[in-house]
Amino acid sequence: MSSSAPRRESPPVVTPPPAVAGPAPRLDSLTGLRWIAALAVFLSHVSTLLPIPHTDAVFALGSSGVTFFFVLSGFVLTWTCLAGDRVGPFYGRRLARIWPLLAVGVLVPLLLQLPDAPEGQSGTLIKIALSAVLLYQAWAPGWILGGTSPVTWSLACEAFFYAIFPFLAGPTLRSSLRRLGWAAVVLVLIGWGIKIWLWQAYPPTPRPSFTGMDGLIFGTYSPIARVWEFLLGIVAAAAVRKGWRSPLGVRPALALLVTGLLVLWLLREETWRLYVVFDALGQVTAPLYALLIVAVAQRDLAGGASWLRTRPMVALGEWSYAFYLLHFTVLFEISSRVFDKNSIVEFYLRPVEAGWSNAGWALLALVIATALCALLHRFYERPAEVWLRARTGRRTGRVPPAGHRPAADAPERRAESGATPTERGRQE
Repeated sequence: MSSSAPRRESPPVVTPPPAVAGPAPRLDSLTGLRWIAALAVFLSHVSTLLPIPHTDAVFALGSSGVTFFFVLSGFVLTWTCLAGDRVGPFYGRRLARIWPLLAVGVLVPLLLQLPDAPEGQSGTLIKIALSAVLLYQAWAPGWILGGTSPVTWSLACEAFFYAIFPFLAGPTLRSSLRRLGWAAVVLVLIGWGIKIWLWQAYPPTPRPSFTGMDGLIFGTYSPIARVWEFLLGIVAAAAVRKGWRSPLGVRPALALLVTGLLVLWLLREETWRLYVVFDALGQVTAPLYALLIVAVAQRDLAGGASWLRTRPMVALGEWSYAFYLLHFTVLFEISSRVFDKNSIVEFYLRPVEAGWSNAGWALLALVIATALCALLHRFYERPAEVWLRARTGRRTGRVPPAGHRPAADAPERRAESGATPTERGRQE
């Protein structure tokens, strides 16, 4: 099935191969998997705000959930890509997906923390919040971690990924499996190259001052530093769409991931593992997450049983974007009262003592954050997205005519999988 050429004045199109020009199959297990990644990020922040004895090194590994989201974002966008889908509507759908809830995720912590802001810092916090809402926070090293929410920087990365996706999807989907395999290897090497260069430019130290380290922060959190993870997801999805099947099932892929995390845990006392800006957590886990995502997707395609696509898990996955954006605010509001600290920075500069009572407070934060995100999804996030999509992001890609049956391994129905904290089960 061939796609008609766009008119000369039309914007660029996202063009998958002919065999997969129709809507893709649902991959609900990826939606459920996204909740687990969001929960891992939650636990990584518990280790700072409400530390529990003997859990710090394990919970800290949860920060790799952001890497998972970046890889999953590239995978899902590529998986659901339709032939002839124009750039304008694509951008409209992405804006409708991330922006309404992002505005809430920025405004709520700002209003809560402004009254206790240090003298002279209110203006800076407002500027950082504005940069988050306008999706350029991750381009400003001094603002990436200095605001009232330490998770919003990742949305600026996602915005950049969305901006470049329409121009990469077509060429990637038309590449041979051999080229895609080499591309995956090169991307992983690029990720390690960035980290090794940063280690040389900013040698890991047990007590970093972070003064004059904007390059280190930019090289860790910026869209340029993280785009290889997104591209790895694109390559993985393109390979599966072209018929490649990983020899690893879900259990072997999961075992490989657990092994990688275990090695990192065993190396927890190494200097390069003491701070996120020095850590190679993303470099280790990105390819392992890609293999797990592919394995889970393959199981769904084969119709295998999966608890990840049960109704509760899919619902939690659909709430995960709201949970990701607001969980830190809930944790901080509780911990600031437990430990009488008014600033996020205080928790990082003067860590609080771990205690078993914190487990109860962390559980309370989890319940409140989950309930809050469920309400936001039902009464604000979804209605706002539907309203905006109807005006800015209607799909223009071709759907096969009635009676058309795609190739054996080609997608047949619309995907209903999640991506980053910024993607939902109904992806497109």
